[in-house]
Amino acid sequence: MAGVVDPEFANKATTTLEKPEMSQTPPRFVIIGAGSRGNAYADAIEKVSNGVVAAVCEPIKFKRESLGQKYIWGSGSPQEGQSFTSWNEFVDYEKDRRKRAAAGEEVPEGVDGAFVCVLDDMHREVVVALAELDLHIMCEKPLATNMDDCLAMYKAVKPLKGSKIFSIGHVLRYSPHNLMLRKLLVDEQVIGEVNSVVHTEPVGWWHFAHSFVRGNWRNDKTSAPSLLTKSCHDIDLLLWLVSAPAKAGQGEAHLPDYITSTGGVQFFKKSRKPAAAGNATNCMKCPLGDSGCKFSAKNIYLGDRIGLARGNTKWPVDIVVHDIEDYKTDEERRQVMVKTLSEDWDESTPKEEVSKRQWYGRCVYETDNNVCDEQFVTITWPESVRPAKRVTFHMSAQTKRQCERVSTFYGEHGEIHADSRKIVVENFATGETKTYEPTVTDLGHGGGDTGLAQQFVLACDKVKNHGWDGERAQNEVVGCTLDDVIRSHALVFAAEDARVNKKIVDWGQWWDDNVTKAIST
Repeated sequence: MAGVVDPEFANKATTTLEKPEMSQTPPRFVIIGAGSRGNAYADAIEKVSNGVVAAVCEPIKFKRESLGQKYIWGSGSPQEGQSFTSWNEFVDYEKDRRKRAAAGEEVPEGVDGAFVCVLDDMHREVVVALAELDLHIMCEKPLATNMDDCLAMYKAVKPLKGSKIFSIGHVLRYSPHNLMLRKLLVDEQVIGEVNSVVHTEPVGWWHFAHSFVRGNWRNDKTSAPSLLTKSCHDIDLLLWLVSAPAKAGQGEAHLPDYITSTGGVQFFKKSRKPAAAGNATNCMKCPLGDSGCKFSAKNIYLGDRIGLARGNTKWPVDIVVHDIEDYKTDEERRQVMVKTLSEDWDESTPKEEVSKRQWYGRCVYETDNNVCDEQFVTITWPESVRPAKRVTFHMSAQTKRQCERVSTFYGEHGEIHADSRKIVVENFATGETKTYEPTVTDLGHGGGDTGLAQQFVLACDKVKNHGWDGERAQNEVVGCTLDDVIRSHALVFAAEDARVNKKIVDWGQWWDDNVTKAIST
């Protein structure tokens, strides 16, 4: 089909995605979690896939109705089986619906699969419950916030391998840019064997402040380390480019030898607070004023760069006030934003109250964040199924670039320089330089959001309507196995073990101790 991301990573992977032909009984999906990720996948299902958004689960009424009206029931009201206030409600309904159907009662059509877009620490319970329903599952990254939960999910999903699809939200695999990069590195081997890689994820100065200092992912006690919540994308991408077999599910992976990592809270801490800010803990009361600090919540959420003053009511504004669009005038929106940003805690606020919610007006130097804002990970591969190699990954918060990765691959025959927009290949022997500019299909991870959704839905359609077994569709269409998912997450946890305990991690030993023993019991 023209424009579909090719599972063999051919040239057409760099074209704008087109909607595949719909089957007579297209696969139907429930969106669990109607936040920014749930909406991104619902939009992709409608625009570029041959599937249907059939139901939504979301506790916040505004978000639930907004997604439902846009993608499911239109201007009317939701019908039976279309709207749920929680994932538990959906699971209970689906079990009852199946009992009623088995008893001969006429019931609404069910769903074939689910997109799990709830908070990270909820993934385990949701995925395990969905696996019991024998559904196709796409789980937003990370898989879970600790290795035990990842392995519990692995055990729950693995029995479905022959019949159902399981995908993870590692959208970087599906952007036209990275599909072309893998084609050059793996399929065509334009620089021969890779000797080493230097890869940087620049998070972006205000993005990191929003999500990892003030937001959901600021503290590993209530979320997880930033290497997992932000950069598991990148660890997976690197393994896919230099370690995985050429074709998913076929051949032997080149496994690492050892891992080291350093990092910490280098910038967003009280010792870096400007002296002129005094004792202020909230941007709305800070003596520095609107222009005295680039991290001012007033500038970010109310200003004319990315905030309300430029007419933006989407991310990140709607993360602070989720129903901002319900307020009809600019002044009403400004007032509710000011009120929300002014909320702060003091010594009398219970610790559990501080930790369980976000404080988007809080001074970035006075919050309860503890996740790394600078981190390096070095991975070494031995001479085994392929030649030895080394990779250095760098995550940095203080950057102008926002999530636009920069990579250099050093090979035996040349170098590749990639910056999320261009890929430049330099050949040592000929001196020739070739530049590739893969199409960026949208702003969602360079087309990765739409690419992943399209491939997952297409795989589900192959199983439902075209006689494919689950394993074939998983390998040939999704291109990522359940073992790949576990391996990339395990490597993140191993790197955190190395960082926290200031040691060199032996990958083989770590895998045996933390994975093999757990899944064999």
